[in-house]
Amino acid sequence: MGIPSTPVPSFVPTTGLQSGTDLQKMASQLYDTASGIVAQADTTKANATRLNAVHNLVATVAGAADSVLLPPGYVGLEITIVNDGAESMQVFGSGSDTINDVATGTGVAQAAGIMALYRCYAYNPTTKVARWFRLLSA
Repeated sequence: MGIPSTPVPSFVPTTGLQSGTDLQKMASQLYDTASGIVAQADTTKANATRLNAVHNLVATVAGAADSVLLPPGYVGLEITIVNDGAESMQVFGSGSDTINDVATGTGVAQAAGIMALYRCYAYNPTTKVARWFRLLSA
């Protein structure tokens, strides 16, 4: 199914059934996984490989700064990226989204062998810009 474009709505306490669509969104936000991802080799945001899962294993990073692109952010969205490639890769935010307050066109480097958790903490609905922050493994 891929990452939902909007967060799961809050569940309303009830004795009735919950929406199947909402339950599917929740499952996708928690468990959607992609492996065998190839980072785009041209090192730019414009052609970066778009990530469509919550948990992403980038298997091929052949050259320094090959690139991937986060999905559009909304508050609470978490994306895990494992760089299992041979080189450091560049991770870009979608649109004008920032990562650790780094300009969207610059992106952030993620070294080979490192796992990172990207979490969207803020979203401005007027400008449609999300602020992502990142936690790196050792």
